[in-house]
Parts: sequence; structure tokens; C-alpha cells
Amino acid sequence: MTASTDLDQLKQAIRITDLARELGLQIKGKQARCFNASQHKHGDKTPSLGFDLQTNRFKCFACGVNGSIIDLYKEVKRVDLSQAIKDLSQMTGIQGENSKTIGNNTQRPKEGVLTALAGVYEAFRGYCGELDTPSLAYLTGKDRRLTAETIKRFKLFSVKDYSATNKHLKDSFSLEQLSEAGLISEAGNLLFYQHKIIIPFFDNGKIVFLQGRRTDQAHPRYLHLKRPVPLFNSDTLKDLKAGDKVYICEGVFDAMMLEQNGFKAVAILGVNNFKPEMTELFKGLEVVLCLDNDESGQQATQTLARLFLLQGQRVKTKTLPDGIKDITEYFIQ
Repeated sequence: MTASTDLDQLKQAIRITDLARELGLQIKGKQARCFNASQHKHGDKTPSLGFDLQTNRFKCFACGVNGSIIDLYKEVKRVDLSQAIKDLSQMTGIQGENSKTIGNNTQRPKEGVLTALAGVYEAFRGYCGELDTPSLAYLTGKDRRLTAETIKRFKLFSVKDYSATNKHLKDSFSLEQLSEAGLISEAGNLLFYQHKIIIPFFDNGKIVFLQGRRTDQAHPRYLHLKRPVPLFNSDTLKDLKAGDKVYICEGVFDAMMLEQNGFKAVAILGVNNFKPEMTELFKGLEVVLCLDNDESGQQATQTLARLFLLQGQRVKTKTLPDGIKDITEYFIQ
């Protein structure tokens, strides 16, 4: 292992169920017998080890052991942390010299897993092209008020012909690749059937995640990939200097609205998707929490503030006026 190993990238480099199978665990659905079964009262005959594909983490609901793919490898292999990081780095190609196959997924050493996935997402975006007229009308209309410049900056696009797009992706990529990218349902079809507006998440200029939005008010209004959820607009942090202010809000459109009005902002997709290690991205910055103006938003604000405080960083909070539900409503009213 070298000091340049990107642990956040490494934790997402292999789908946790693929690594678990590689380590010899017998998986059924999203569960398996715990590797600490001998310590369980009845030998864990009823599988208690669960896998969360969105966060790419595991947890045993009997003995409590939990963590990322690094922790899983460390515990099953009985090695120390540095050895686990070194071995996984070599497997994924993030630091290794040779390509290595994990499950059915061959990692490419120079590009890495995230770059390979970015290729799938870019192909998806390239085929869809620009926004269609109804999607553009929704984004620029009275409920969103995004400008053409903002829409172009965040590279929003839309699924114009679902059937044709579904076929194009299947013709261009294997079902394995599309599944690894989190783009297809259990039935093997493109996720975004009703959620035609697609919002890309970028990391170092590459698409690493996608979220879809319906243009009507039916639920669920949003749908995202079946992959661990990163911060939205995290690249904006790279432009900031020590002491600069950045807002953390709840939704992608709130972050866009703040940026459109001259503020630096990132968005989380629910407080549970903000991991303690993400606080490292904000070191030295003036962080302002501005989540939705409701009970759940207030609770999430307290949770995030505690996470930052535990990492030795204080944050500020911005309370919206009474009757204003979120950042977008604040600016358009």
C-alpha cells in the first residue's frame, strides 16, 4: 500500500456481494451466514449477515460486526488493516500492476472500476443527448426556475425513448456490466422508465452516479442507481480554499439553485448516505448545513452536525423562514 491509496474509491471498487462470494460466503439474496458463526448461539443457522448494495457495506444483526469491503476482507482473511488495503488495492487495480478478476468483473489497473462505470454512464448520456422539450419546460418552469446555463453546467439529460434506449444499452454492454453500473432492474431493464430527467453526479469530471426525476407529482419522485450514493456536486469542493464557505443541502436541485445564485453547495441524498469519512472532504472549510425546513430536516441537521463534531469540525446551520420548505422555494418565491 502507498500513501496515495484512495480509501473512498477503494471502498466502492468492488460490489460487496461479489467480494463476499470471492471470500467463500454462501449468499442468498442479500444475506449470508456470518463468518463469525461459531460465536453465535446456534451457529447462525438462520443467516444474519446482511449486505447493503447502496452503501456497499455489511452488518451482522446477531454479533454486530459491520463495515466496508475493507473490513469484510480484513475479518474473513484475519489480516490487519494495512494488509487488507494492500490486497484489495492490488485486486481492484487502483494501486496494483496487474489486472485481477473479482467474481465476474475484470478490473482495469490504469482506469479503475469507477472509470469503467463512467464509460457506461457516458454512453447512456451520449445516446440520450440533450433534454427533450417537456423536461426542459419542467426544469425552467415555475417550480424549478433553473436557467439554461445551470442546466448546461450540470449536464442534465433525459430519456426520450425508453424502449430504444433500453435496447441500445443492452446492445452496447453486457447485462453484467449494466448490473454492476446499477442501471438495470431485477427484470434486466433500464431503471428510468418514469424518471426521465437524469441528473449526473461527477467526481473529477467523470460521471460516477445517476439520479432520475419524474416530471409529474407521482411517487417516488426520485429514483437513483442501485449503487453507493456519493455527494452531488463534490467537484465544487476542489475549487475552494481554506476558510471558504460551502453549503450542504438535501436535494440536487437545491444545490443547483445555490450554485446558480453564486454560492458553493453540495447535496446529500438522505442523511444515511453521508458517511463519517466524507467529513474529510470539508476540512478547513466553513460548512453551513441548510437542509429541508421540516422535522426530518431538523433531525438530519443534528445528525450531520454531530458527525462533523466527532471529527473535530464545527459547522453552522442556516434556518429557512417559516413556511419555506427548502432552498429552491426560498429563491423562487
